[in-house]
Amino acid sequence: MKRAALILAAVTALSGAAAVAQEAGEKAFEPIFEGGGIQVYTKVDFDSGANPFINEASGVVALETRPEYVVGGRSLHVKRAKPGGHFGGRTNQIAVKGTTGLNIAFCIRAKGMRNVALNFYDALKRDNTTPSSPARVQDDVWRTVVYAVEDFHHNADPPQQKVPANTRHTNLFFHGTEQPGASSEYWIDNFIIYRGVDTQPPEAPGGLKAKAGKDGSVELTWKEPKDNAFPAAYSIYRKPDKGRWAKVGESIQPGFVDTLPAGGRYSYRVTAADYDRNVSEPSREAKVKADAGGKVEPAADERVNDRLGYTENVRAIHAAGKGKVRHDVYLFAGDSITAADAYTHTLGQWLARGIPVRRGVGQMRTDFGKAMIGKYLEESKPEFAIVMYGTNDSKSAQAVEQAMSNLAAVIDACAQFGTVPILATIPPRGYEKDKQDDQIRFNQALIKLCREKKVPASYCYEEMMQQELKQMLSDGTHLTPGPGNDAAGSALWKTMQQVFFALTDASGTFK
Repeated sequence: MKRAALILAAVTALSGAAAVAQEAGEKAFEPIFEGGGIQVYTKVDFDSGANPFINEASGVVALETRPEYVVGGRSLHVKRAKPGGHFGGRTNQIAVKGTTGLNIAFCIRAKGMRNVALNFYDALKRDNTTPSSPARVQDDVWRTVVYAVEDFHHNADPPQQKVPANTRHTNLFFHGTEQPGASSEYWIDNFIIYRGVDTQPPEAPGGLKAKAGKDGSVELTWKEPKDNAFPAAYSIYRKPDKGRWAKVGESIQPGFVDTLPAGGRYSYRVTAADYDRNVSEPSREAKVKADAGGKVEPAADERVNDRLGYTENVRAIHAAGKGKVRHDVYLFAGDSITAADAYTHTLGQWLARGIPVRRGVGQMRTDFGKAMIGKYLEESKPEFAIVMYGTNDSKSAQAVEQAMSNLAAVIDACAQFGTVPILATIPPRGYEKDKQDDQIRFNQALIKLCREKKVPASYCYEEMMQQELKQMLSDGTHLTPGPGNDAAGSALWKTMQQVFFALTDASGTFK
C-alpha cells in the first residue's frame, strides 16, 4: 500500500484510534505513519465529517461546507460565541513526544483577525508551548502555515527561551489576536502534525477540466488528491497552441480562473505542492478554445517583474543547497535594525513558517556583512538569508559603489553555500519624505545589483514610504516595534510569495 493511502486510512480512523491509544499508554505517542523522511502523528482534513475539535473558552467550532471557506469538502470553522477572553477550538487527541524536527501545518482563512496561533500543551512541564512568531493572516485570503515546534516557547518563558527537546504534547488549541472592533472568525483545513522533511512528492491532481467563457476567462477545476500527504497549494500552467508552458497562477483550493491574453487554442496543466514544497507530476492536459481574450493588466508589482528575471538562478541556488542547508531556516543578517527581537519575530509572523535566526549587530556596515556572512551561513545553514546592511554606510557615490561590492560578495557567498539571498532595501531616514536622497541613491543601486545578480529584493523602503514615517520610525532611524516592523514584514512576505512561486514552478520539466 502506498504511503498516501496509509495516511488516508489513518486519518479516517483518527478519532477512534486516538482514544484507544490513550488507554494503551506509551503507544499513544507513536506515529500513525512513517516513510519518505517523515513521521505523521495527526492528520485531519475534516472531509469525512469527523471533527476531533471542541469549543475552547469563548469560541464555538463547527464543520464548514460553503465552497469559499473550504479547501476540499469541509473545514473547521472557529468563531466567537461571547465577548471577552480568547476563543478557539481544542483537540485532546494529540500524543507527540519531543520537539526536534516537529512541524504543525495547516491552511487558514480568516476575517477580523490579525494573528492566528496555537497552544501546544506539554504535560512534562504542565505548561502550554506557543509559537514565538504567531502567523499573520489577512481577511478572506487562504494561506498556508508551517510552524516549527523547535521555535516555540513555554508560556511561562520569554520567546527567546525555546522549548527543550524533551516534551510530551497531549492537546492543542487554536487562538489568535483580533483586529480592534472586528467580528472575528477563521477556518482551518488540512491540519497535520509531522516530524522531519518530506522527500516524496504528492500525487498529481486528477480530473482537470477547463471551461472558456465569452469574456476571455477560463474556469479550471480539478479533484483534490485525497491520498496526498500534505495538500497545501497548486500551481496552474498554460500553453498556447504554438508556444511553451508557463506557470500563470497558484491556488490553495482546487480551482482557478485564468484570463487569456488573446483568443485561440490553449492547454492547461496543474501540479500539487505539499507543505515542504515538493511538487507533483503534472495533471493530464485540459484543452480549450477561446474566441477572444480578456483584459490582462500588466504586472504593477516590481516583485513580479523581478521574479521573471531571477527564477532560473534562484531555482539553481536552491537546488545546490539540497543536503547542505536546513529546510525552512531563515537567516536575518544586518545591523541594529535586525538586532531587535521585534524585527525578527514580526518578520517571522509574516513568513508564517520555519525558524528565524537573528544575526544583527548594531552600528555595522556592509563591509561587516561581507566579513561575517560565511560564519553566519556555517552556523545556521539557512535555506534563505534576508540581508539588510547599509543604513550605517556613507551614501556618497564612491561609498555606495563600495557598498554594492560588499553586498555582491554577500550574494556570492550565499549562492555558493546553497542559500537563497534576499536583499532588503534600507528604511527611510528621518520623517520628511522629500529629504531621502541618500536612501534613494543607495536603494536604487541595491535594486540594480539584485537584478544584475538575479536574486530577489525585499522592498522595505518602498513599503514604508507609503505610510506616515513617524509611525514607521521610532527615532528617525530604527523601526517602531509595531507598524515599522510590520511594514518590513509585509514587504518581505510580498517578495517571498514570488520566491515560492518560482521554486514550485515545474513548467521547465514539461514535455
